[in-house]
Amino acid sequence: MKVKTLFNILLVIVALFLALLATRSILRPEKYKISYNQRAEEIKARLITIRAVQAVYRNEFKKYAGDIDTLVDFVNNGVVQIIKTTGEIPENMSEEDAFKAGLIKKTIENIPAKDKIVESDPNVTFESLKNFEFIPHCDGKKFEIQLGKLSSKTYEIPVYRIDVALEDIIANLDKTISPKDANPFIKIINTLFYSGLANETQFKLQYKPMWLGSLNDSGTTGSWE
Repeated sequence: MKVKTLFNILLVIVALFLALLATRSILRPEKYKISYNQRAEEIKARLITIRAVQAVYRNEFKKYAGDIDTLVDFVNNGVVQIIKTTGEIPENMSEEDAFKAGLIKKTIENIPAKDKIVESDPNVTFESLKNFEFIPHCDGKKFEIQLGKLSSKTYEIPVYRIDVALEDIIANLDKTISPKDANPFIKIINTLFYSGLANETQFKLQYKPMWLGSLNDSGTTGSWE
C-alpha cells in the first residue's frame, strides 16, 4: 500500500513537472514577443524625437550633430532663427520688388530650439525631449550617432545613422519582468516561467535590431517604417 501511495505521489509530481514545462514552453515565446514589442515602441519614440532634433539642427547649422550630447545641449540651450515677413505683396509684383519698395519687411527672431522642434513634428512633445538620449532599460547607455557624406562633383549631402542592437532592446529583461518590488508570489512565478528569457537563442533569431537613417542614402526613415 505504501509503495503504491509513493508511486502515485511520484506520478503526480512528474505530471506537475511536465505540465510546468509545457506551460513554460507556451508562455515564454509570447512573453518575449510582448516584451520586445513594448521595448521597441519606447525606442521608436526616442528615435523619432532624435530625428526631429536632427532635422532642426541641420536646418540651423547645415550639418547633422555627430554625438547625442550635442543634440541634448541644442535642445536645452540652443536657439534658432525665424524669419518673419510683415506687409502685403501686391499682385503682379515679386517678393524681391515688394521688399525693395518697402511694402514688406523681414525680421529675424530667435526662439528656443525646443519650441521649434516640438512645432516641427506632431509626434514630439516637451516631455519626449527629456532623456531622449538614453536607450531605455540599458542602465544609462546612450544612442550613438554615425555620420557620413554622400558626395559627387556637384553636391555633398550629410547623412547619419543610429543602430540599436537586439541586446540593447532586450537588456535587463529579467529585471523588468520581475522587479525587486514585485509581489513575492509573482516573483516566484516569473522566475519559474521567464528566467533567462533574454538569452534564448531561438527567440533572438526571430527578432531584429532597430535603426534610424542611413549612410548609403539621404533618407532618415527608421527600421519600423
